[in-house]
Amino acid sequence: MVYARLGGLIPLLFSVTAYAQSPCEGQSDYQQIVKCAEERSPEVQNALLELERSKANVGAAVQWKNPQFQIESFHGRAGSQSRSETDVSLGVPVEPGKISARRKVAEGSVLVAEAMVLDARATVRAEVMVKLHRLRQLVHEEEILDESISTFSKLVAQYGRRPKLSPEQQLSSTVFRLSKSDYELRKSTLSEEYAALDSFFKLRVGLTASSLKKAVPPAPAQWPQVALEGSAERSPKLRVLGAELEVANAEVSLANQEAWPTLNIGPSVKLLNEGGASDQMYGFNVSLPIPLFNANGAGRTAARAGATLSEKRKSLGRQSEENRRAELVRIYNQSVATLNSTQSHPEIEKRHHESERLFLQGLVPSSLVIEAHRSFIDLEQSRHQRELRAIESLFNIFTLDGQLSERSL
Repeated sequence: MVYARLGGLIPLLFSVTAYAQSPCEGQSDYQQIVKCAEERSPEVQNALLELERSKANVGAAVQWKNPQFQIESFHGRAGSQSRSETDVSLGVPVEPGKISARRKVAEGSVLVAEAMVLDARATVRAEVMVKLHRLRQLVHEEEILDESISTFSKLVAQYGRRPKLSPEQQLSSTVFRLSKSDYELRKSTLSEEYAALDSFFKLRVGLTASSLKKAVPPAPAQWPQVALEGSAERSPKLRVLGAELEVANAEVSLANQEAWPTLNIGPSVKLLNEGGASDQMYGFNVSLPIPLFNANGAGRTAARAGATLSEKRKSLGRQSEENRRAELVRIYNQSVATLNSTQSHPEIEKRHHESERLFLQGLVPSSLVIEAHRSFIDLEQSRHQRELRAIESLFNIFTLDGQLSERSL
């Protein structure tokens, strides 16, 4: 009995271990991380489930309605003789044009669901890519802050080992301490942003930010050219609006078909028994609702209003997406031009190390060293902000052009 219970617990333990391990574990490439985040995303999973439901609704829309079976039986006496009469009928619903109209509505809903999946994937992909680039920037900023803190700590320690300091040296030591404290505060601000990224990646890919440091994408070496004019038809949001318009038009067609009555046609049998003599009569039955009070006029009016609304939404959505793309292109080109006109990361670090070497040789005063460190860090952070702005704009442009899954930095 004990072995049997242990045998039942072993598969459970393995299943718990497998569940605890992230499916993104062991991914060393940022593109694999992004793909894994897409599959894990609650938005993408919900959109995929909605797509499956919409596909199932297509089959439900084309189903024939079940036939209606009816039986009526009467028993009594006619004079001195007993008499019975039984009517049996079968009515098959016939819906001319309604099944095809319902199919078009259901197929339009599938198009909407497919567009929602593309929109969810594009949103998650762009968000994760931007966060990975920001993680790369934070790692670099943390490195240069640690380097500055280490440099000022050494300088403060050097002044502390001297038996006596001149007034100028005392002031330099004080300024170094203040600068060291300033950079430590800056580092704590970075730690807060790093913690936010850590929470984001735990939710999206089930991994910590520390484990993703080696999987971050490289800094853009060359910025791709983007067309000034582009079609918004491939935009995920515009695809959703276009699919919703198709559904609205299909609903207009369905409302028009609903104005026609549904026929019930089938065979009928009448069984007669009078005074011991039995007779059978055969025929057919037809039944239909009479459009006396309405011919679905209100439904057709509402459907046409919905189609007009969807068409207007698509028109406004196209205009909005085109204007947004033009603004993103302007921001992207301006950011790239600014980045290309300023010093690159290797050039900035080279200048920084040269200034430190000159100070250690006693060729420049301490005030210039402090200013050089501050300028170095401020320039790197400003460059990172502009770089991240360009990356966000570029990914949004790719999304609007429907090319985010095809292109990357």
